[in-house]
Amino acid sequence: MKYSFYSKKAILEVFKTYNGVLQKRLGQNFFIDPNYVEKIFDIILKKIPKKVTLLEIGPGLGALSHLLKDEYDLYCVEIDPLLCKVLHQHYPEIHLFNTDILKFFQETKENKFSYIVGNLPYYITTEILIKVLHLNHKKPIKSIFLVQKEYAEKLLEKNNSISIYVHNFATINKIFSVPKESFFPMPKVESTLIELDFYPEPKCDHVILEKILRMSFRGKRKKIQNSWKMGEALISYETLYQKAEILGINLNLRAEQIQPSIFYELALQIQKA
Repeated sequence: MKYSFYSKKAILEVFKTYNGVLQKRLGQNFFIDPNYVEKIFDIILKKIPKKVTLLEIGPGLGALSHLLKDEYDLYCVEIDPLLCKVLHQHYPEIHLFNTDILKFFQETKENKFSYIVGNLPYYITTEILIKVLHLNHKKPIKSIFLVQKEYAEKLLEKNNSISIYVHNFATINKIFSVPKESFFPMPKVESTLIELDFYPEPKCDHVILEKILRMSFRGKRKKIQNSWKMGEALISYETLYQKAEILGINLNLRAEQIQPSIFYELALQIQKA
């Protein structure tokens, strides 16, 4: 079936037909540029084997779903009931779940999705990413996500806490940028398509790593030893100092000046204790 919603007029008309309104609070931005949809679809085809079970987060009106459904065993999670009605009417063969993606992951006791794609809402991008990283049973192999350009740059910088945390689980690569004019309503910033390739196992214990990062990055522009002294000691100062001395960490540096590998090594040292 041909996709019917590549224009502002068509999108507004479908909401009118179903007596609904655009949900700004859900970060709804719909593709109106078929060229970029095709580009994203081509990337997915190149990087994810055909016929596998694929999860799409936030399919919207199905701009990407209408292509994916013919190549994959497609599962979609969409929070807006109006959009679910449209998707069910146009693409009944899709396995569709009308729920919040965080709740969906929370209730997924044994993950069966090795491959996950989606246009992530800006207001819960980190929460979704963390849920994906923590999926149990079958670990994800690859994810391809569209995120805000600034968020993608933050993940790729490798000198901030969220980037270091995510890189504990996966490598991250930029694929290409998508101009804001490709969407309606038009967002304020560009988007970037990123690819995450997951390690079979994390480099270190993520609970310990999170505590270290929280303590290390809570003092902006402060020496790491001073940041450790601020607020609650999630890990005892004595333990941190002792393990840092073993690793030869310069505690006069700021957290953002320290290589990510050092944080993983510090977490491993504490793990062994």
